[in-house]
Amino acid sequence: MSNQLPLPAAIGGARVRQLRLALGLTQSELAHRASIASGTISMIENGHQEAEAGVVRSLAEVLDCEPSYLTGGTLALRFDRPKLRAYADASQRAVDRTLHDSISAVETVRSIGLRTLPVKVPNYDGDLNDDDGIDRVAADVRTAAGLEADEVIPNVIRAAERLGCVVLPLESELGRHWGMSLTIDTLPVIRIAKASEDPDADIPGDRQRFTVAHELGHLVLHAGLPQPATPSDAAQMEQQANRFAASFLVPGDVALHDLEQLGGRVTLRTLAALKQKWGYSIKAFVFRFRELGVIDEAHARSLYKQISARRWNKEEPHRPGNESAVWLGKALHEKFSNDPVRRAAREVGLGERFILRWLDWTPSAPAAAPAPIATLKPRDGHKQSTHTAASIKRLPTRP
Repeated sequence: MSNQLPLPAAIGGARVRQLRLALGLTQSELAHRASIASGTISMIENGHQEAEAGVVRSLAEVLDCEPSYLTGGTLALRFDRPKLRAYADASQRAVDRTLHDSISAVETVRSIGLRTLPVKVPNYDGDLNDDDGIDRVAADVRTAAGLEADEVIPNVIRAAERLGCVVLPLESELGRHWGMSLTIDTLPVIRIAKASEDPDADIPGDRQRFTVAHELGHLVLHAGLPQPATPSDAAQMEQQANRFAASFLVPGDVALHDLEQLGGRVTLRTLAALKQKWGYSIKAFVFRFRELGVIDEAHARSLYKQISARRWNKEEPHRPGNESAVWLGKALHEKFSNDPVRRAAREVGLGERFILRWLDWTPSAPAAAPAPIATLKPRDGHKQSTHTAASIKRLPTRP
């Protein structure tokens, strides 16, 4: 029997590359762990070499999948790449890991036939420079999510799921970003940072809610658009998504009504009360009332200084709890009533840790502290030498 397993270049190589990137490995790192030549990985991924049975088994062990997963056909899912210039401050490895892990998740959803919710995320075709137009489409999306015009969104992640989005946890931020969004095989996917036990890496609940709405804004406003050509274009897209998020979370007319009910003055006291109701940060409310024309730039600067003086830039009062997604877990239980993670992993050919990671919204553990460097003590009874250093004599010069 031949020890060559069929590994078509355009299929098996793509699978190897996808899982390698999803696990955050370079070609050299994968080759080292699989004990094969690094050039072999490049040849396989580029379709220039078939793999022997032993090589496939070694790769499958490192990539945490069955050999059949690497040699079987892919679903060739089409996807709309995230606007990568916006993640210029994130490492390419981190972006690739999130992107290809998301593709693996959707491929799993499709291959085992999970029942997805109808996609109700519209594609905005209006003027992206028209703030009123963005406000209107945000109101339409609220309606599609089953929300009343003046209703506080109790759980923004669940609202995104009702719109048909697949929301998956993100282990840590991408540079300065706490989320990423893209469309894979017509499914809108949102990756969101989860809470952390490390205070320096934790995402407050209000920031998490805003990030979900912000990424939803990208899906509505920018799906199918080309990559931003310049940093200025990327910044403009971010501002547009921010406008959508603000209107989606706190509609302008409702914000003005609530402010009037609190006396009409924009102070830290009224902003804190509004945050407690809406789960929307105090600093974001300052910006919101500035863009609604309630306060001027000088008033906004004064409020920002007061926020800084109270050290609220790091931790504001009235922190809402963090949120989590539920659709994937429910869909797996619906498909496999008993031991759904193990059965789903077996059917698709991936290791269970992939599915467990997509389901895990528990706070991330803090990074391990470096081990202290121990100072060695002299042995008991050992005395330091009292001998003086030997003198160094020059050798006589050769005649």
